[in-house]
Amino acid sequence: METPNILIADDNLLNLELACDVLELEGFHVTLVDSGEESIISSQKSPPDLILMDLRMPGMSGLDALREIRKSAITRDIPVVVLTASVMSGEEDRLLAEGFDGFMQKPISASTFADEVRAFLR
Repeated sequence: METPNILIADDNLLNLELACDVLELEGFHVTLVDSGEESIISSQKSPPDLILMDLRMPGMSGLDALREIRKSAITRDIPVVVLTASVMSGEEDRLLAEGFDGFMQKPISASTFADEVRAFLR
């Protein structure tokens, strides 16, 4: 199996670095961006196998970025998993109904994160 390409969009540098370190240690190729707009540009240029998307970022939200990603023939079939600290009751169901392919909570667990990500790869 070839190396999975993962795009992570999160405006928190510490979250990005931890997720990147964990996935790279497990053999993933990781691209990091810090905004919704950048996630769209990057996924168009070099479509990843999976996008992990923070919800709350300056400028365009993760949800708005997801909507734009779904509009493009190049990116519409890429699985997009929300990676959020927002864990209010009903939030997971709402976000899945909005079109995300999965839901992951922050902070991530370094011991299980790579396996959780692997489970979303098609």
